[in-house]
Amino acid sequence: MATVWTESGMSIDVEALRPGPGAPWTLHLERVNLERNEARLCLLSWAPTLFGWGLLRTYGRIGHWQRVMPPLPFDSPDDAWPAIRAIIKRRLRHGYRVKEQV
Repeated sequence: MATVWTESGMSIDVEALRPGPGAPWTLHLERVNLERNEARLCLLSWAPTLFGWGLLRTYGRIGHWQRVMPPLPFDSPDDAWPAIRAIIKRRLRHGYRVKEQV
């Protein structure tokens, strides 16, 4: 079990967020701190691309233009999982919270 302690002292099981085989998947992470005027989002998606399947990453300020990173191509969700897990862990440690998983 890969547990991550967040900035707020909560623990989250990252393995529970793992995408299923052969189906599109999206994880929406947010960090909102009104005192510091922060409203950030990070979307991770496992979706079909022009060359097969890949990891799509979108990030930016909520309500403004979002930045879309070039897709990272992988053969399967299992091959992509180490990269996805590293991104999720880093974002959770920096105060992001899981808003929605589709």
